[in-house]
Amino acid sequence: MSNKDNLKNIDEKVVESRLSAFLTNNSKALAFSAIAIGLVVLVFGIVNLTMNKKVLNNIDALETAQTQLTVATAVDIEADSYQSDLDQAVADLEALESKSGYVGLKSTYLLALKSFSEEDYQTALDNFVTISEKASGTYMGSLSLSNAAVCAEQLGDETKTVEYCQQLIDTYGNGAAESPKAMFTLARIYEKQNNSDLAQGQFQQLADQFPSSEYGKLAQNSLLNY
Repeated sequence: MSNKDNLKNIDEKVVESRLSAFLTNNSKALAFSAIAIGLVVLVFGIVNLTMNKKVLNNIDALETAQTQLTVATAVDIEADSYQSDLDQAVADLEALESKSGYVGLKSTYLLALKSFSEEDYQTALDNFVTISEKASGTYMGSLSLSNAAVCAEQLGDETKTVEYCQQLIDTYGNGAAESPKAMFTLARIYEKQNNSDLAQGQFQQLADQFPSSEYGKLAQNSLLNY
C-alpha cells in the first residue's frame, strides 16, 4: 500500500472518529433539535390547516349569500318575504366584504351588480372602481372596469366613460375579453362627439385586431360610413 493510500485511510478514520465523538457528545442536543424541528413542522401544518378551513368556510358563506341574493331578487317584489330575504342576503354579503382575496372582492362585486340592477349607478360605479383597483391584472379587474364604464355612461359622464375604457385597454391590451367592447364604446362616443378622425381610427383598430368578434364586425359595418 502506498503512503498516499495510508494517509487516506488515516484521514478517513480520523473523520469517522471525530464524527462518532460529535454524535455521542451531542446526542441530546441533536435529539432536542429534531424535536424542535418536528414541532415547527407540526405548528405550520396546524396553522395551514386552520387557514385553509377558514378560507373554505368563507367561500361556503359567499356561495350561500350569493344564492340567497339570487333567490331573493327572483321573488315577486310584492311577496311578504321579499324585503326581509333581500336585506338578509345583502347583510351577509356586506359582512364578507372585509374578507381578504376573492371572497371580499366577489362580495363587493355582487353588491355592485345589485346596485346597478336598482339603477343606483353611482354606488355601483364606486364599487366597480374599487374592485378594479384591488383586482388589477385579473379577470375581475378588467370586468369591473368595463362595468364602471357602463355605469359612468348611464350617469351621463362621457369623460369618465372614456377614461375607464382607455384604462382597460391600456392595462389589459388585447388579453381581456372586454377589450373589444371598450374599443367600440370609445369609437361610439367619439362619433357622438363629432370627432370623426378618432372614431374612424378606433373603429379601424377594432376591426383589425378583433375581426371575428361581435364588436369587430360592428366596427367593420361602421367603417362603411367613412
